[in-house]
Amino acid sequence: MDYRGEADVTPRQLRKRCERLVAGLAMPDTFDMPDLCRFLGGRRGRPIHLVPISLPVHTVCGMWVPTGTFDAVFYERDTSPIHQMLIIGHELGHLLAGHRPAAVLDPDAAKLLLPDLDPQTVQRFLGRSNYAAEEEREAEMIGSLLLRRLRDSSNPAEPEPPRDDPEADLCDRLRQSLEDPGR
Repeated sequence: MDYRGEADVTPRQLRKRCERLVAGLAMPDTFDMPDLCRFLGGRRGRPIHLVPISLPVHTVCGMWVPTGTFDAVFYERDTSPIHQMLIIGHELGHLLAGHRPAAVLDPDAAKLLLPDLDPQTVQRFLGRSNYAAEEEREAEMIGSLLLRRLRDSSNPAEPEPPRDDPEADLCDRLRQSLEDPGR
C-alpha cells in the first residue's frame, strides 16, 4: 500500500485497509508461525525462512530481507517467544504490504560490509530504518492482525532452510554479517 501523495491516514482507515489485506489472504482460521510462513511463501512462490539472530543493543530487533530466491525474516533470538512473534509478525506485515526498503548504502560501502553478497541485497536490508512512519504503523497493524490468529506462539524456530540447502548458507552469512559487522 503506497502512501505517497495521500493525506494523513486515520487509525481507523489504516485498520480497515489492513483488515481487508489480511482477509484477502484467505488464510486458515488458525495456524502456527511455521504454517503461516509456508502459506505466505506458497502465495509468493518463494519460501520464507525465519532466522534467529543476536542483534546489537539499540538497533533493530528484526528485519525482512528479500533475496533473489527467498525471503528471510531475521528476528531477535535473545527475547521472549511472544516478542519474537511480534517481531516476525511486523516483518511479515512489511512483506504483505509490499513495502520496499530504501537503499542507503552506496555500492562500495555495501561491498566493504558484506563482500560476498550482492550489493543490491545489502542495500535493501540495511536501508530498512528509512521506512516511513505510515509504513511502520501499517506493518505493525498487519502483524497484530496476523498474530491474533496464531494458535501457538511458543516457538518460531521453523522454517529455517535445511542445513544442506544453499539458502542456508546465505542466511548464515547474512546472520554473521549482522551479528558481527566488523568481521
